[in-house]
Amino acid sequence: MKKILSVLLLTFAFYLNASAQGMPLQEGLALKYLVEMPGEKSAHPPLIILLHGYGSDENDLFALRTFLPKNYLIVSARAPYPLPGGGYEWYEMTEVNGVHDGNAAQLANSKKLIEKFVKQVVAAYHADPARVYLMGFSQGAIMSYRVGLTNPALLKGIGVLSGTIYPSLKTMVKKTTPLKQLRIFVSHGEADERILFSDGKEAADYLKTLGLKPEFHSYPGMGHTISRDVLSDLNRWIQ
Repeated sequence: MKKILSVLLLTFAFYLNASAQGMPLQEGLALKYLVEMPGEKSAHPPLIILLHGYGSDENDLFALRTFLPKNYLIVSARAPYPLPGGGYEWYEMTEVNGVHDGNAAQLANSKKLIEKFVKQVVAAYHADPARVYLMGFSQGAIMSYRVGLTNPALLKGIGVLSGTIYPSLKTMVKKTTPLKQLRIFVSHGEADERILFSDGKEAADYLKTLGLKPEFHSYPGMGHTISRDVLSDLNRWIQ
């Protein structure tokens, strides 16, 4: 789904890109991105990095900045793999023994790029390294799980919007002190036709077996999208 926020288009009609707003973009970072500086001045602001879904780009989730806390530095990143019809992906979908997963090499590369990008953004914008949140939708949610559960010391928390955990990730997770301290928000529509609600719930239940305490939210009638209720719950959680 290229534009997961279609139901909110009127709300975001005022959207301007980062360069038009005079937002400073740094050259040479691991991923292309857009940035919104915090509305409240801070020497070391907390940071939210947004990861879009399949077939989209950095412009899509950047619209969410309107609903996120104003004191945060907000960065929306672009996935590294372009699609022939336009848009980008974090990895190519595959099946392993009849179970959905992703291209192993691409998953590993995207994870490496995201981790490098997080460190680069923290350094370039003097963000607080102890208050970094990674949030993603669909493929971006799956990548948020992948980074958060294997490199939890890098993040304060992850926001998982309509995602799941692939079997290949579970073999990489280690129960460590940083992992136990990771904050996790999970939202999923009960009518999701792309990533089934049962898969999202199963992922949240798996987190509990690791000793984690994810905040799980389900939304009756919601498909593969982000609703106002999701944004409201996410905003409350991060604050």
